[in-house]
Amino acid sequence: MRYVIITLSAAAGLFLLYTIIGTIIGTNMAIVRRSEKKKREKEANRELLYDPDYDKRLAEMKEEGLEWLSERPYEKHTLKTFDGLTLRGKFYRAENARATVILVHGYRSWPERDFGTVMKYFGENGFNIFMYSHRAHGESDGKYITFGVLDRYDLRDWTYYVDELCENKLPILWDGISMGGATVCMASALELPKNLKAIVSDCPFTTPKEEILHTMKHYYHLPSFPLIYTLQLAAKAVAKFGLSDCDSRKEVSKTKLPLFLAHGQADKFVPHYMGEEIYNACASPKEFLSVPDAIHGFSYIVATEDYQRRLMAFLEKNNFFK
Repeated sequence: MRYVIITLSAAAGLFLLYTIIGTIIGTNMAIVRRSEKKKREKEANRELLYDPDYDKRLAEMKEEGLEWLSERPYEKHTLKTFDGLTLRGKFYRAENARATVILVHGYRSWPERDFGTVMKYFGENGFNIFMYSHRAHGESDGKYITFGVLDRYDLRDWTYYVDELCENKLPILWDGISMGGATVCMASALELPKNLKAIVSDCPFTTPKEEILHTMKHYYHLPSFPLIYTLQLAAKAVAKFGLSDCDSRKEVSKTKLPLFLAHGQADKFVPHYMGEEIYNACASPKEFLSVPDAIHGFSYIVATEDYQRRLMAFLEKNNFFK
């Protein structure tokens, strides 16, 4: 009996230690800000992610886009969030602009990385370009990443700000990718400027909790119990948001904004079914571009012409420019 008690006590102690250490490591890995400099260095030296042809195409498109962007003047802008952080953004004005696009980047990323491929396309089609860094990213303040849950309010406030920059005269488009794609969905049912006319959401996740569970299982091969629950408590305690506080599906079910959703069928980071569930939940005018060969964030790279054609047709169909 004594050996049974010792064994059970040891097992309980190990389980508790695993929970504590796992929560600390998981919290730091998931929601604590990291050095963007190291991320950029890793990005510059990374090995090929994908089929060499697509990877080469990505590099060429991004180089062309960033070169185009570097030749254009921009204005620096700041925004104070509802909880006292200062966010920073850039505004590139197009000559004879007919619309403005707000670019919403992904998790632990930055606008130029996620949208270098598409900026030139928007600019040449008469869009002003506004980009900003999420809280806990880039030059913006903040220590904790909130997976769109608090970022949706930041996006709302930026949109009012940008609308004022354009003298309330131009239609506004949101274009979000990955966490940014989830953010635009999560923000879609808030009270928003009337000039916000449509949303593009590329490879969005449903909820932070479901995305973290997927990552734990498929990338780290960790059991969800009890770490997801202790991580939830940690997020609430230190970052003031819950992993289930906002659901992209529920929010798009309430919006009236037209939604253009793209998702790669080969996406293993944010699985394709999440995009499908968000699309199916949306009650407003919508279109789903499902790209067979695209991994995470590669839909525009793999299906550039189809993406461009269908997006512009969708905007025209829904009277975006009127």
